[in-house]
Amino acid sequence: MAVSNLPIPKKKFLLFLVIILFSGTVGLLTFRWCLDLTPESFNAFIVSLGLLGPAIYISIFIIRPFFLISSIALFIAGGLAFGPVWGPSFAVFGVAIGGSLGFLFARLMGHEYIYGLLKKKKSIIENQNFSFSIVFLLSLLPIMPVTIINLGAGLSGMKYRHYIISHMLGVTPRAFAYGFFGSTLFAVGTLKFNIALAIIAVMAVVTAYYARKSQKQAEG
Repeated sequence: MAVSNLPIPKKKFLLFLVIILFSGTVGLLTFRWCLDLTPESFNAFIVSLGLLGPAIYISIFIIRPFFLISSIALFIAGGLAFGPVWGPSFAVFGVAIGGSLGFLFARLMGHEYIYGLLKKKKSIIENQNFSFSIVFLLSLLPIMPVTIINLGAGLSGMKYRHYIISHMLGVTPRAFAYGFFGSTLFAVGTLKFNIALAIIAVMAVVTAYYARKSQKQAEG
């Protein structure tokens, strides 16, 4: 299908994607060339922050929903900053705290307040039956924003224990996949980078499949 024949929302999304990829690539290359940035120098800078680095990173996950920061971008940034093991580990810890706060916030404030906060997005929660398996799947595959999962589960009848276990079981593999990819960004073209890219590609395809399947079920 030609781009000119795409609906306006899809055109905007494609334009947004192109801008992000272009600006990100240019920014990374410029930053690296101007500052002679290498994996070693970048890691040295992170290490120089001591415990402040992980603390800031985890704190960003907690306040992330209020600033519309992409969780995927943070997963990648964590891998780049802290490596393929510690980066995702810090991310999962931050997600656990942030998700718990979102869950408890929704349960405390109730449907009326949360629906008023979400406005048009409230239909996503209304049409979703949150359960252990559903929260696991939605957390594993970024079919919907993590914030929506947290709030939706909080408004449902799920027990907190079931929510946090299913959420962490789903988020952890995703965090490590994107964290691993982030850790290879200064090694573009290597076998490690290609493997990481393949993992992300598979996740994208599977996510698109389940997103399409969920949309058909909702329409049906």
